[in-house]
Amino acid sequence: MSIDPYLVLVYVHILLFVYWLGGDLGVFFSAKYVADRKLSMDERFRFLHLLMNCDMGPRTALILLLPVGLEMARIIGVFEVSPAIGGIVWLLSLIWVAANWWMHLNERHPIIPKLRAIDQNLRYVLIPVIAGTAIYSIATGGPVLMPWLQVKLLVYAFAISLGLYLRGEIKQWIVGFGMIRQGGDAADKGNTIIEESLVRSQRAALLLWFAVALAAFLGKVKPF
Repeated sequence: MSIDPYLVLVYVHILLFVYWLGGDLGVFFSAKYVADRKLSMDERFRFLHLLMNCDMGPRTALILLLPVGLEMARIIGVFEVSPAIGGIVWLLSLIWVAANWWMHLNERHPIIPKLRAIDQNLRYVLIPVIAGTAIYSIATGGPVLMPWLQVKLLVYAFAISLGLYLRGEIKQWIVGFGMIRQGGDAADKGNTIIEESLVRSQRAALLLWFAVALAAFLGKVKPF
């Protein structure tokens, strides 16, 4: 009995979408408890820790969907790319995922701020590269050959952008918690910052879910 490598990639692709949407659901529901000023600081930080654990699913999926999707597209002939380039993308993506998990498990290490900056900058580079490849392919017909995949790449780049935006909102939570620790009027202002950030984050999360669901629809249904 032989196993079709493409079908294995399809299976992995489905799992990554499941962990992305499922993990985001955990983040979504945990966030409201992080912002709940009625809870003690210890309880809020426990929910924040839960939120960050849940977020590793989407972070892992976002990175691995790139090499998995690229290899699937290469196999079925809708993306003109050499196996060597595909291999390089796989290697870099696995290193990127490993770095993200190492940062998550060693959050107090002194090198973490530098690694997080590199991780963030990689995303800033990836967004225009992916979007640019899609737009160039729409204009010229290649290297991405099918319209549904061209649009899917644009949606994927948009999803990465939303992820960066949500990271910025989490920084507002850090500011807010710092003010809460000061007590008094600063604590009230800190809670307000966190609550307002939560509202913006929830809207962005709903938009992100739509983007991920749309990408899955385009990849499976291939409507054009």
